[in-house]
Amino acid sequence: MNNTWRKFDARLDLTALMDYFGFVPRRKTNTFIGYNMGKEHYIVIRTDLGYRYYRPNEPQTKGTAFDFILERLSRTDAEARTGLWTKIEDFYVELEKKPEFLLNDASKNSLEVVDIGFNHFEMLADELSLSPKSTAGTGSDIFQDRIYENPEGRLYFPYRNLANTLTGYAMDKDGKLSLIAESDISKSVWFSKVPDTIKHLVVLRNPMEAMAFHRRFQLEDVVYLTLSDINYETSKLLVQILKRAKLKKMVLSFTGSSKIEGYIHDLMLISFINDSRFLFRVVQDHLAIRFDPEGQKPLAKLHNEVLKYNGSLAKEYIKYNKVPDQSLLNRKSIVLTREKQWVSCRIPFEVNALRYFLWSYYRNYMDRTIEIVKPVQANWTLEFAANGVYSGTGMLKAFKMAV
Repeated sequence: MNNTWRKFDARLDLTALMDYFGFVPRRKTNTFIGYNMGKEHYIVIRTDLGYRYYRPNEPQTKGTAFDFILERLSRTDAEARTGLWTKIEDFYVELEKKPEFLLNDASKNSLEVVDIGFNHFEMLADELSLSPKSTAGTGSDIFQDRIYENPEGRLYFPYRNLANTLTGYAMDKDGKLSLIAESDISKSVWFSKVPDTIKHLVVLRNPMEAMAFHRRFQLEDVVYLTLSDINYETSKLLVQILKRAKLKKMVLSFTGSSKIEGYIHDLMLISFINDSRFLFRVVQDHLAIRFDPEGQKPLAKLHNEVLKYNGSLAKEYIKYNKVPDQSLLNRKSIVLTREKQWVSCRIPFEVNALRYFLWSYYRNYMDRTIEIVKPVQANWTLEFAANGVYSGTGMLKAFKMAV
C-alpha cells in the first residue's frame, strides 16, 4: 500500500467523522444515514469493506474515510507553510488518540451491511408506494417505467446520470418539479423509453412538457429527454446521447412560464454545448455573449441579420415618433463588436431581440446540430390544452423557430 493513511479505513467510524466536520444526520434507516451541511449531502453505508459514503448525484462512486478526510482538509484554512499531506498526517495522529473515532462493537452494528453497489434511491419506489403509471394513447408505451405515481395519483419521474445510475425522483407539483428526499438531478436527465430505431431526439425542460409534446404530435421512434438543470455535465451527457443515437440533429424545445424564459434556456444550453466557443452571462438589463466567429462567412450573415433587426426597430419607432431617440434605440438594439479573435454581443432583455438573436445564431452556427421548435403558447402543456392533437401537415416543421 502506497498510502499510509488508507490502512485506517476499516477502523474509522465515518459517522463520527461526519459529526466532527459539522454534517447533520437528517435521515436514518437500518441501511443508511443521510447527512447534510448547507447544500452538501452525503449518504453513509456499511459494507464488508467498512464504512463508505457517496454523493446523491453519483451513487456509483463510493468513498472511504480517507477520501472524506482528504476532501474536508483540502478545504480548511491553514498556515501557508503547512502542506496538505502534513495536515492529513497531523489529523490522523490526533485521531488515533481519540477512541470515539474508532469503530467499536456498538458502532459496527449501527447499520446493516449492504453490498458495495448499494443505492438507496432504488428503494424510494417502495418507500413512497410508487407504481408505473399506465399511459393510454398512441405510442404511450414510450413512457413505460419512466413515469410513476403514488396512490393519490401524483406523478414521479426517475432521473439518471451519465453512468445510468438512479440519482433520485422529481415530483410534479402544480406543473413544476419538486425533488424527493436526497434526490440530486444536477448531473442527470430524465428520458423516455428508447426504441429499437430512433428517428427523433427531442430535448425539453421537464417530463410534463415531454408528455404534452407527445400528446400534441404523437411522434413515432422518438426519445424524449429533459434537462431540468442546464449545466456542463447535463449538456455533455446530451451530446453523448445524440452521438450514440447516430442522429444528425436533436430537436430543442425549451419552454418556461414565458417565452423569454425558453429563449434564455436555449442560449444557456448552446453555451455549454459549444463550451469555450460561446460564453453566456446574465447582466442586470441584458445578456452578454462572447463567441468565436468561426470564419467570416457565418459572422457576416449574422451581422447582416442583426443590422436588419436594428433597422426594423428604428423604423417601428419612427411610426410613432417624428424624431428618433438614438439613446433609447441603442439601449434596445442588439450590439455586435469585434474583440480580436472574439465577437461580443449585447442583447437587451426583450422577447423579440432574444428570439431574433437565437434564431440568427443557431441558423448560422448550429443548424447542423439542433433544430429549434416552439409552441404558439408559452409551453407545450398550454399548447396541448388549447389545441389538442396536431392534425396539420409538416408536423414539427410547422413549429420550426422562425422570425
